[in-house]
Amino acid sequence: MSQSVYPQSIEELQHVLRTASEMGSLLYVYRQGQPEGVTIDLSKLDEILEIDAANLVATVRPGVKLGTLAGRLAKQGLRFLPADTPFYHDKTVGQLFYEGCSNLSSLKYGNTKHFLMGSEVVLPTGELLKTGGKTVKNVTGYDFTRFFNAPFTDYGIAATFLLKLLPLPETRRGLAITFAGVDEMLAFVKDLKASHMVPAYLLWIDHNVQAVFQNDLQGQLVMLEFDGLQEEAAEQYHSATILSNKYGGTIRESYEGVGQTPAQWSVLYRSSDKYILTDEYKLPFTCQAEFIKAFYEITKNTGVQAGLFGQASEGKLNIAFAAAEPNDTFLELVTTAVKQVSGISSGKYDRLTGKGASGVLAKLEQQAKIAFDPKQILNRLILPGVK
Repeated sequence: MSQSVYPQSIEELQHVLRTASEMGSLLYVYRQGQPEGVTIDLSKLDEILEIDAANLVATVRPGVKLGTLAGRLAKQGLRFLPADTPFYHDKTVGQLFYEGCSNLSSLKYGNTKHFLMGSEVVLPTGELLKTGGKTVKNVTGYDFTRFFNAPFTDYGIAATFLLKLLPLPETRRGLAITFAGVDEMLAFVKDLKASHMVPAYLLWIDHNVQAVFQNDLQGQLVMLEFDGLQEEAAEQYHSATILSNKYGGTIRESYEGVGQTPAQWSVLYRSSDKYILTDEYKLPFTCQAEFIKAFYEITKNTGVQAGLFGQASEGKLNIAFAAAEPNDTFLELVTTAVKQVSGISSGKYDRLTGKGASGVLAKLEQQAKIAFDPKQILNRLILPGVK
C-alpha cells in the first residue's frame, strides 16, 4: 500500500512536493495512490480563512467540506452556489474543482468555474503560484485561475481558493415529483423550460439508480427548487405543481426551506461501495429521449446494471453503476450513443483510467503538464507493462 501524508499548512505541502521532485517520487492527490507512490491527504487543510462579506468573497483551504462552508456562510446571510444544495455537502472544496463538478444550479446561476475568483497553487517543484484575486480587475487577461484549476489537469495542487459569494435567497420552495415514464418526465421539463420558469436546480433520478439504493420511490423522480423573492418563488412553485399534474406526476414532497428528499439523495455524489460514477454526458435537450432509449437498450443487451441521473433540463446526465468497476465495453457503446445524438463526454473516465485527455486541446494540455511537472510526479498512473 502507498504511504499517506497529511500536510497541515501550505509550507508543509510545499515541502512534500519539493522533496518528491528532488527524489523523483510519485505523488497522488484526489486519486487512489499506487504502491510506488505517496498519497497526499488534504483533510487537515480545512480552514475557512476569511469571509469577506463586503466583497462577497470567501478564502478557504481545499479540505473544507462544502456543507461546513454552507453553514458558516448562512450565519452571515451568504452562500457559495455550488455548495448551496445538499447534494455536494460531503465533498470538499478541493474535490469540487478537481473533479469538475457541475453547479446543480447552473441553469439559473452559471457554471462552477465562474465562482472561483483566485487561488494559490503549489507546483510539483514546490513553488507557490498565486492567481486571480478578490476583484474582477484581478482576473482579466489570461485566465490562469481556471487554467490551473481545470478538472484533472494535475499542473499543481491548489492550496487556497477565493470563492465568489451571493446573498441567501429570501425563500426556497421545492418539490419532489415522480412520473410514470421518461417521456412524461421530459415533457414536463420541456414545458417548464418553455414557461420561462427557472428553478434553482432540477435533478432527475431514474428508476435504475433508485433501485441501487433500494429506495421505495417508483417511476422517474424529479427534484426541483425555486428560490428568490417570496412572491416570485411561490408563484413558480404553484405553476410547477399544476404542470406536473398535466403529465400525471405524483408529488412526493413539497416544502418551503429545506426538503428531506433532496438531502436523502446527497448520497449520489459520495464515494460508495454500492456504485461508481463515470463521465458526465452533455446532450442537446431535444436529443435526450433518443439517447435515454438507446442507453436502456444497451443495459438490456449487455446485462449491465446501470442507471442515469442528472440535470435533465440542461442535458447533463451521469451514469451510476451498481458495481465496483465500470464495464469498458458498455462505456464504449454508451459513448457511441452519445455521439450519435451530437452529445459529448466530459472525458473523466479516460483521465481516471490513464487514457489521458482527448479532443483538440489534448496536445496543448500535455505540453503544459510537462512544463509545470517536468518529472511527471503528480498523479501519474503506473499502467501494466509501462514504465
